Amino acid sequence: MSSFPFILNVHKGHHQIQLNYNGSHLEFDAPDAEGPRSIKTVEILNITIEGDNSLIISACTSKHGPKKEATLEVLEFTFNDKAQATLWQFNVLTHVYKDLKRGRHFKVLVNPFGGQGHAKRIWEHTAEPLFKAAGCTYDLIYTTHRYHAKEIAKELDIRAYDAIVSVSGDGVLHEVINGLMERPDAVIAHKLPLGAIPGGSGNALSFSLLGEDNGSHVGNAVLGIIKGRAMPVDLCSVTQGNNRFFSFVLQSFGLIADVDLGSEHLRWMGEARFTVSAVGKLLSQATYSCELAYIPAETNVNKIVAQYNEHHNQPVVWANQTHDELDQNHQTITDKFGSVTDPIKESDPWVVEKDQYATVVGAKLPWISKGTISHPAAQPNDGLIDLLIFPKNMGRIAGVQAMIGVETGDHIFSDKVRYMKVKAFRLTPEGTSGYISMDGEHTPYAPYQVEAHRGLISVLTIDGRYARSMK
Repeated sequence: MSSFPFILNVHKGHHQIQLNYNGSHLEFDAPDAEGPRSIKTVEILNITIEGDNSLIISACTSKHGPKKEATLEVLEFTFNDKAQATLWQFNVLTHVYKDLKRGRHFKVLVNPFGGQGHAKRIWEHTAEPLFKAAGCTYDLIYTTHRYHAKEIAKELDIRAYDAIVSVSGDGVLHEVINGLMERPDAVIAHKLPLGAIPGGSGNALSFSLLGEDNGSHVGNAVLGIIKGRAMPVDLCSVTQGNNRFFSFVLQSFGLIADVDLGSEHLRWMGEARFTVSAVGKLLSQATYSCELAYIPAETNVNKIVAQYNEHHNQPVVWANQTHDELDQNHQTITDKFGSVTDPIKESDPWVVEKDQYATVVGAKLPWISKGTISHPAAQPNDGLIDLLIFPKNMGRIAGVQAMIGVETGDHIFSDKVRYMKVKAFRLTPEGTSGYISMDGEHTPYAPYQVEAHRGLISVLTIDGRYARSMK
C-alpha cells in the first residue's frame, strides 16, 4: 500500500474535484455552495466502481453536527483513469477496514412487537440500507413469540455468522444471551459477538454504548456494528429456586421493578412511561420489605468514581485479548458464592441486613433507558455488580431530587442514596406478591441471588468502552 495521502482527481458534473484521503479523513471541496467536506475514516462504508468511469462512495455521516443521527450518504463521481481509480479504491478501503472484516455476515432478529411497534420500519428504512451499502449480508428473522429469539440462539449455526444483531429493546438480547449460554457448545457459542440496534421502549445497551445523545440513533448503532470490534462484557448469573439464567442489564426490586413492569399499560408513551411512573411511585413513598445480603467490593462513592476515571484513562482491551471463565473451566460457569438455595457461608464476607427499601437494583449497564443513568459507574468488564439502594424514609423532596439526579448520574452523591460495587448479592422479599424484574422481564416474586462473571459475552462497538456517564 502506498503512503498517505491517497489522491484521486475526479469530476462532479462540470466541476473537477480532488479526493484526498489522509488516513483519518476523506477531504474534498464539494461543488456549488456546499463548501469543503471531511468524512471520517470510521464513517466510510464502501467504495465501488461501476462501469468505466463511475466512482461511488457510501458513508454513514452526520451532516448536521455530532448530536444528530448518522445517515446513509452516497456520493457519485466520474474519473478518467480507471486504473488509477481502482488503485485509489484499493488503498483507501484497505486502510478503512484495517484489522476489520469487510462484508460481515449477520443473523438479524427483528422484534416487530417491541416498544411502540416501530422495529420493522427501523430495519427496512434505516438499518438495512446501511448494511447493504457496506456490502454486508444477513439472514433476517422477524420474531413471532416470546422466547423465539432464545430458540433461534440455541439452534443457530454459530460458525456461519460474524455476529447476532437485534433490532428491538433489551428483551431480545436477553433471550439471545440465555439461548447461547444454554447450548452444549456454550464455550464456543458465547464468543459470537452481539450487535444492538435500538427498536424498543428500553434500549439500555444502545444508550450505554452510544450515550445520551446518540443512544436512540439507528444509524450510529449500525455503524458501530459494521465498523466495531468485539468488546468483552460481563454477565450476571441469577439463581431463583432451582432455576438459573443470565442477566446483562439489571436486576431490580421495589420501585424500579414496579416502574419497569407495572407501567406496561403506558407503553404507548415510549420511554416517557418510565419517568411518569417513577415520579408517581416516589410521591407515594412506597417501600418494600426484604432481607438483603451482599459481598462488598467497594462502598465508598468517591473511590468508585476515582476507579471509574482511572478505567477511562486506560487503553481499551478487546475480547480477543482476554480470557473469560468459560475459557478457564472449559465447559461451565461456577458460581463461587453458591445459589440462592444454599446457606450463606460464614467464610464469605457477606453483609446481611433486613429492612424496608424504596428500591434495590443491581446493574451491569450505566443507562437503563433514555434519561436514566441509574448506575453511572457501571463498567462493561470489571467483574462487579453496581448496586443502587434507595432506603426508606427518603421523603418526597429527597426522592424527587434523587430521580432528577438519575438523569445525570448525580444521585449517587446524595446522602440519601447508597451506591456500591459488589461481587454478589441476595434478595429475599417479604410477602407473596410484587414485581421483580430481570432485564425488563417478569420474574417470580421469590428470593434470588446474583453473581457477576467477567467477560462472558462480547458486544460490537467502535470505542471499546461504554459512553462516559460521569463527569
